[in-house]
Amino acid sequence: MLTECNGIVLRQTKALKGRRMILLFTDRLGKVSCGTSISERGKSASALAVRPFTVGRYTLRRERGYTNISGAETIKSYYSYGEDYDKYVNASLVLEFAGKLLPEEAPAPELYAATLSFMDMMERRRSAHRTLTAAWLVGALGFAGVLPDAQNFGSDDLLSALEFDTLEALAYMMGNPLEQMSALALDDGIASTLIRTLLRFAEQHLDITNLRSESVFAV
Repeated sequence: MLTECNGIVLRQTKALKGRRMILLFTDRLGKVSCGTSISERGKSASALAVRPFTVGRYTLRRERGYTNISGAETIKSYYSYGEDYDKYVNASLVLEFAGKLLPEEAPAPELYAATLSFMDMMERRRSAHRTLTAAWLVGALGFAGVLPDAQNFGSDDLLSALEFDTLEALAYMMGNPLEQMSALALDDGIASTLIRTLLRFAEQHLDITNLRSESVFAV
């Protein structure tokens, strides 16, 4: 059976005999684990479409319980992330977190749209990149249903230890869509504290741990 969908490449890993495993976050199917024989080498549209930080159009073939990418076309590549360390590490954390948060093949169109917005906003961002990451995490944890009521932060041990400015930023992010964060620029220390706190929420409530990208936000 063939399925057409748009998707974001969350992760790519090498497999046997030149094949690759691609973790896609798709608009219609949610997270899908796929195999492909398309090589990332070269400059063809299909080669670019299987690299991380790429949004593409994919033809998925399902056979005997497996999903294979039989065709791919690049819609947009965020290759500029690789030229900016801050953009790279922040986007890496978001894509890694999404890969752990999402169940297999459970549609999440609102989070998909928010992730696309994050990638576009991060591409344009010149500073305060961690602000966008914190805002995306707020939306992702809201999607998962684990954020506390904004009027009752004091009842949560993690939040009660935060400074007022950090709580104020969290409340603002909880009350506004991600697109409203384009003009918001938190101090990196506040944003990092907020990111670490949100990741602790994910650890406690969703068992999301051992993110490779997390160590960057220790300072």
